[in-house]
Amino acid sequence: MAVEFMDLLGEPELEIGHAKKVLFSSDHFHTWIHGDYPGTKGPMHSHTADQIFYCVQGQCTFHFHDRDSQAINPGQMVLIPKGHHYQLDNTGDVYMVLLGSRAEPAGKPRFGIKGEEVGKNQNAVKNPDKIAVPQRG
Repeated sequence: MAVEFMDLLGEPELEIGHAKKVLFSSDHFHTWIHGDYPGTKGPMHSHTADQIFYCVQGQCTFHFHDRDSQAINPGQMVLIPKGHHYQLDNTGDVYMVLLGSRAEPAGKPRFGIKGEEVGKNQNAVKNPDKIAVPQRG
């Protein structure tokens, strides 16, 4: 694998809200860019591996099943241990950009509060060259 540099703020907005573009995936780790429009909220869920989110642009409020909600802003990050339930919520007034990394390959299922598999993120973009995305205006 070659060294690759990326400009996350130069990436086009993803076509639909609550979307994910995988930047890298291996057998034990992946990283992605996550984009949401204002007012977009994802499902309450957990994963089977530790992960981080770094806020590049906008504001993301993290809602939890077992603790108070908390927002992060540009330059801030949150570490979410495996098994902790959370929900992403763009509570800002601009398109939100998060950089995420999780210690497992892309495509693993996510789980709801009762242990049920919560639908796969159908908006996870694995081959962005085949998807038309709008340019920032």
